[in-house]
Amino acid sequence: MSNRRLHFEEFLYLPALTHEAVIIAWGGFFFEVTTDHDKEKWRLLDADETEKSVGRRETVGQKSKPYGSQARVEVTERGGGSPTVVFSAGANSAVVTGLKPDTAYEYRVMVTDETGVERQWAAGPLHDWVVAAGNMRPGGRYENTFRTFPDPTQATPSFAFAVIGDFGRGIRQPSADDRCQREVAEALIAAAERHDIRLMLTTGDNIYAKTLLGIPVSSSGDEDDDWFFTYFQPYRYLINRLPVFPTVGNHDAGENEESIDRDQIYDNFYLRTQFARLREPHESTLAHGLFYRFSFGRDVEFICLDTSKDDSGKRCFDLPENAPFLERVFADSAPLWRIAYSHHPAFCAGPRHPGSQSLRKFFKAHPEIRVSFSGHEHNFQYARDGGQHHFLTGGGGKFRTDAPSKNNIAAELCQAWGGNTEGHFLLVRIDGKRLEVTPYGQLTQNELRAIVLNPQTNVPFVVEEEEQAVSGANS
Repeated sequence: MSNRRLHFEEFLYLPALTHEAVIIAWGGFFFEVTTDHDKEKWRLLDADETEKSVGRRETVGQKSKPYGSQARVEVTERGGGSPTVVFSAGANSAVVTGLKPDTAYEYRVMVTDETGVERQWAAGPLHDWVVAAGNMRPGGRYENTFRTFPDPTQATPSFAFAVIGDFGRGIRQPSADDRCQREVAEALIAAAERHDIRLMLTTGDNIYAKTLLGIPVSSSGDEDDDWFFTYFQPYRYLINRLPVFPTVGNHDAGENEESIDRDQIYDNFYLRTQFARLREPHESTLAHGLFYRFSFGRDVEFICLDTSKDDSGKRCFDLPENAPFLERVFADSAPLWRIAYSHHPAFCAGPRHPGSQSLRKFFKAHPEIRVSFSGHEHNFQYARDGGQHHFLTGGGGKFRTDAPSKNNIAAELCQAWGGNTEGHFLLVRIDGKRLEVTPYGQLTQNELRAIVLNPQTNVPFVVEEEEQAVSGANS
């Protein structure tokens, strides 16, 4: 005889962070747990099932209904002091302002339910998906800390960030063949702990379609339950401490699957809220694609470019509606490091996808963009065009085993490539006038290890201001 019960797994995450403010969000996912002869089977409920059983389709994100009558969010400077307290009613998030730049904080979320009982959200013990068991098991606990960005009027201190692309394949099943999201996620978590990563960029294809024998069989990404195995569980112990800045890929925009995931990306990353409440509204435009910029201190600026197609089939990047935003961004004086990131690459040696001629033209027109990051092709590539350096990272969830052709390598200015035997992410460090990029693969005996590059190349790749030279591929 079997017994069934409903389990709600609570999550915390930081959709946005600046030098003086943070958005703290909470939510979770519903599971049906069946116990039969002391054996448990956990099944994630989809949006139709949660709507029927608990009266809600959205379980995380800005549109999710409040889980209690009120929430009290406490943010305390690490090492002591009185907490900053913000109360939230009507939302599963809170905007906390008035924080100090470049300062470490701790936080907790206290939710009051409809009966008036207050308790700490996601205090543990937490349950995590164990791939080998194919079930949820008691796992870790949150370390709810974050560090604000440096003052935008002051010199940027040395810092590290991560870039990951084409990653949302899911970790429900064991990795097989060229699927690798779990292994790359584990290495990314290790890098964050060992290298003090302060933020993450994505180069798109955040959530993929569900497939059977490689063929899409249903939409994925437009409902919250699609995000459990592909985002919230793999990066659970990162996103409660680090902000993630996404861009939109072709799979997110519905070019290669039935669903368009853009609205869910905006919702789960609180993109509308963060630019309305945390950042200047003119720093983004979301009506005709996802375009925004943000700074890390005085010397580093990141610009998100949306190269996916809109409903008309045109690239958002090329739409005249987005020209005013881009013109306004590039009318400002460039900081020491102006960095662009998108899904489609300006230069790509394949083997499947070509580079974008319109992006090449754009970068030619804006030589002050010194570095770009992109995805789309499921490998790593580094191309150099004069003083501009282009890094392609599309192996966060699946890698492509075929190699680029020699002709493409030459035509696409490719200096080095790799990632056709394992997945990878990029660790980037900026220290004054020096930028370093290392493509890391999966852990080996719990140690971080760079992927194999062709030709054999020393890492990190280094971009330096005075010489505009790169050690590594050109050394």
